[in-house]
Amino acid sequence: MPLLIGSTTFACTLLSMALGQIAVGMEAMGVMLASLVLMSLQRE
Repeated sequence: MPLLIGSTTFACTLLSMALGQIAVGMEAMGVMLASLVLMSLQRE
């Protein structure tokens, strides 16, 4: 039984870490897109 609880906690931790990485990646993509739009607007 303790093994099951430990593995569940580990899986949840990995999942939250993966979701956090995805959120950070999406945020970085949004920042890059915004900067690209600003650069293209400044060129005109």
